[in-house]
Amino acid sequence: MTMGEAASAISTEQTIRLAVEEFTRAYNAGDLENLADIFAEDLIDMSAGEPTRRGEEARKDFVARVAATHAKFRPRLEIHIDELRVAGEWAYQRGSLLVTLIPKEGGDTSFIRQRYLEIWKREASGEWKIAIEMDNTAED
Repeated sequence: MTMGEAASAISTEQTIRLAVEEFTRAYNAGDLENLADIFAEDLIDMSAGEPTRRGEEARKDFVARVAATHAKFRPRLEIHIDELRVAGEWAYQRGSLLVTLIPKEGGDTSFIRQRYLEIWKREASGEWKIAIEMDNTAED
């Protein structure tokens, strides 16, 4: 790897990490308008317990699921990136997430723990977006 390639990889990793931080802030704030900005227009979403969805349907379904969660709970998302690798116009990221669900109407707090794998791609605009998203339940 040349110095230029190394600098580009570091910059891309930082860009992706910042996008994840912005996504987490939007999720926690219930900012549904900006939540799907992290996803490519041709997103393939393979979320646990859901059918595979593509494109605008995938983006809308994701936002609808988050809206339903925010209607019932005060959720708090935490994302832990275990690995992030860049290879040219593509990158992958894997890690785990925890969503703390505090019921708005009272009751016990619950938790969702998942593992995830994301494939990112550089768009024609130069922006990095999630092209493929997959998650499943994390074992305790």
